[in-house]
Amino acid sequence: MFRALLLNAMQPFFLVAMVFALVANGMAFLILARMHSLGRRVGIWRSHKDWGLYRDYWRVAPEKHWSRAPIAVGVLSFALAICFAWLSIEGLHLN
Repeated sequence: MFRALLLNAMQPFFLVAMVFALVANGMAFLILARMHSLGRRVGIWRSHKDWGLYRDYWRVAPEKHWSRAPIAVGVLSFALAICFAWLSIEGLHLN
């Protein structure tokens, strides 16, 4: 019985992790779409080459009057998604 209650208590952590992962992916796709609109080659499968696209976005964003916030929000959301995913697996241990 207690185990079932514990599993149900971890589900909100997983839900929050997925919301942050959705935001992180949305920011990444926004950045890649903007770079594609500049004529940069953006592949279907993202790889190590995308790091260069993110660096270029950081450099080009002020010139195009774009915000640099998608990079910051994306990185923060990715980090929070990892933290909440870890909490959904390991649980919150307060000793």
